[in-house]
Amino acid sequence: MSILNKLFGKADKPAPQAEPAPPPPPPAPEPEPIRVQEIMPHELKERLDNGSAPIVVDMRQGWEYQSGHIPGALHMFIQEIPARMNELPKDADIVFQCWHGNTSLDASAFLIQNGWDAGRIASLNGGMAGWVTAFGQDSLER
Repeated sequence: MSILNKLFGKADKPAPQAEPAPPPPPPAPEPEPIRVQEIMPHELKERLDNGSAPIVVDMRQGWEYQSGHIPGALHMFIQEIPARMNELPKDADIVFQCWHGNTSLDASAFLIQNGWDAGRIASLNGGMAGWVTAFGQDSLER
């Protein structure tokens, strides 16, 4: 109370107390990271050779695919995958392949996020570079 208000009989009104803010909601739990299987070039070649071949999706540019690709590989440029993903059956094993095996990890995770079984999707470890290192340029289909 101020001294003037005390002398003249007016009391200071206490300042209104603000309602305490409600506590913030708890943070949403972090989603579990998507784990993408990787397949080694030798494992993929063995599967291609013994008839249990997965669908191999070559995600490189068209001219790169035309210059040489894993025998039987389907060409689907990385930017086409969202529009064309329904061309890939959910009941088949699928191996994504790019140049070095990094972008194919992302494409694999994308399919898994969109309902494909994580156990049926894989990325070629080392990509085309790993395949050519293991089997040479002569192993490619043109």
